[in-house]
Amino acid sequence: MGHPHPQGQTVTHPHTQNMSTTWARLMAQTFENAGLDCPALFKQAGLDYSNLKNTNGYFTQDALSRLWRLASQQSNNPAIGLLMASSTVIRSFNELSFSILASEDMHSALDRLIRYQRLIGEAMDFRLLDEARGHRLIIESQGHHTPLAYEGFDAALAIILSNIRWVSQLEFTPLEVTLFHPTPINSQPYKDCFRCPIHFGHVYTSVLIAHDDYVRPSPMGNKGISCKHDLELTQSIKALEQGALSQQVSALITQNWQGQEPKIDALASQFNMSKRTFQRRLKEEGLTFHTLVDQTRQALALEYLQQDQLSLQQVSHLLAFSEHGNFYRAFKRWHGITPKQYRQSLQTPQ
Repeated sequence: MGHPHPQGQTVTHPHTQNMSTTWARLMAQTFENAGLDCPALFKQAGLDYSNLKNTNGYFTQDALSRLWRLASQQSNNPAIGLLMASSTVIRSFNELSFSILASEDMHSALDRLIRYQRLIGEAMDFRLLDEARGHRLIIESQGHHTPLAYEGFDAALAIILSNIRWVSQLEFTPLEVTLFHPTPINSQPYKDCFRCPIHFGHVYTSVLIAHDDYVRPSPMGNKGISCKHDLELTQSIKALEQGALSQQVSALITQNWQGQEPKIDALASQFNMSKRTFQRRLKEEGLTFHTLVDQTRQALALEYLQQDQLSLQQVSHLLAFSEHGNFYRAFKRWHGITPKQYRQSLQTPQ
């Protein structure tokens, strides 16, 4: 956010705008609980609502800021972000949730949140700062191009505190909360949610935790279980680092396939890259744009051929082949059999 960073524990990653679809689904759940029409809201924000189903997809921070502002306006609730405290995240982040829940204490749980935050999204940064009064969890953001929506930061802090209270099985009360937006006309929802002194208009969003609460053993703590999940999470992070761009490009190619081959310039612009930079980044991952398009065609070909109502000519057309013979040869190159033979194999009793 351009603010000075005090010294403390932090994990530095390349600054991107990406936030996972898991986070966006939690937003959608919150909006639905507030009585909003989510598909219409996404459309108004210029977002593809169906992308929520893509587990490997993402939304940019700027896009989600637009969504938060629209939701706040249409619900007439400036504190709508706080409603995310009622959202259940125990299954949303899979191993990450279970690893945090099995942590021995709050210190370990927050350490894990920071260590694996990229699985939630790369646009949001969590860090811990040790202070004389306790330990401060700070939430900031990087890589945005438009003003940040404060509602998203309200939501992040609310859901973290809600789950800390659930894990600790205690009526945990922070020493204080700081928020970067001005004092609202009605601050009661914030008092009800955080139940501690709140300082608005601060340089960053944070929560200060007393040392005794920070190190108190959790009744749900299990080091063996949390370490097991750590191994899986580490592998997920490695996969993210090794294939981040190519995975995102593949997802976009699949989502936007409209019976014609996507253009490399259009895809590069969606990542705010020149064509040359885009190609170089893919090459660093050992791939080319042509390879990703070819892989997408392979996957879609199998999907279309499983739909009996589509003729082979229609499948060829949907895959953007100029001639049916080209589809025939490509499919045989991919799978060693013809499209007709593959379809017949689906009808053969097992």
